[in-house]
Amino acid sequence: MRRLLLLGMIGLGVAAAAAGASAGGIQRATRFEPSGLASGPATFRDTMLSGSRELQAAVRSDEWGGSVTASDGEVLQLFVSDAYPVDPTVTQSLADFMIQLYHGPELTKAIVYVAPFDEVQSICGPGAGGCYNPGTQTIVVPGDDLPDGTTKETILVHELGHNLARNRLNSPWSAVDWGTKRWATAMNVCARTEAGTAFPGDEGANYQLDPGEALAESYRVLNFEKQQWPNWTALAPLVVDPSFAPTPAALEALKEDVLEPWTGPTVTTYAGRVASVKRAARRVIATPLDGSFSIKLTRAPQGASISLVDTKTGKVVAKGARRAGTTVCGRRSLGVLVRGAKTGTFSATYATP
Repeated sequence: MRRLLLLGMIGLGVAAAAAGASAGGIQRATRFEPSGLASGPATFRDTMLSGSRELQAAVRSDEWGGSVTASDGEVLQLFVSDAYPVDPTVTQSLADFMIQLYHGPELTKAIVYVAPFDEVQSICGPGAGGCYNPGTQTIVVPGDDLPDGTTKETILVHELGHNLARNRLNSPWSAVDWGTKRWATAMNVCARTEAGTAFPGDEGANYQLDPGEALAESYRVLNFEKQQWPNWTALAPLVVDPSFAPTPAALEALKEDVLEPWTGPTVTTYAGRVASVKRAARRVIATPLDGSFSIKLTRAPQGASISLVDTKTGKVVAKGARRAGTTVCGRRSLGVLVRGAKTGTFSATYATP
């Protein structure tokens, strides 16, 4: 599986490296502005770097910047290639732009490296407009807009969407590939993956059907809406398949994933009674999120067994002597059946995603 999330303009030539050059031929990074999030098309791709020596070398030596304090007091790690003249207003504008986005503590973990387009390509790969390394949480973006109008702010926010996912849980899946927990549920990522219409982590032929990319685009849309601009469809086309265009419910789910991250399963205990050896005790459990579901009997009559049932079809999806588990994938409830060779009370503990 390729792990390179590279924002790359298809068909762009190295002539784009001249973007941001002044009249005197000196390349200068331009300031980051909120308005850049609403400007121009977005016809880029991305993949993900892993163990890039070029990136490690660039961030280690050829840069200026460092720890930058944003206007709200958050300290961000921002670096600029020494191909650009030193200009603290660039890193300050970058910091103040980033803190305006929906974010949590993950923002201070990101390392942003700003470079001319040709250097971006040398680090991220031919045709690339930017990239992300989940191992080091490093983002590489250009210091000026791309020739077709795609802005550096667009690229940055998309990459920050990947960094958001890198810092969120979505067990049993990777949030980087599948998206954050509530957003992935709202977008039916699990069911789509089973149906072959979504391909988590596929940065190749199925790039536009990669939920990880769709999550990053949804994050971009969410922050467009945060600016209270009228219609996010002005951002069209998105870099992903139209079937991954975020719904209002998905955007609300993503906002919750950003501000109140899912931290793990919810554990609940209940008690019941097997009143007849011929009739199971039944309980319906809500499963609002996709993920791993498990249940175990902590106390039960002799010969007890437990089954999990699809409440729509009545089909048994899992069963066991004293415990059972399944993956919730589009089901918003499960039926629990407890049987026993003898009658008696029981208690059970279950964990819902």
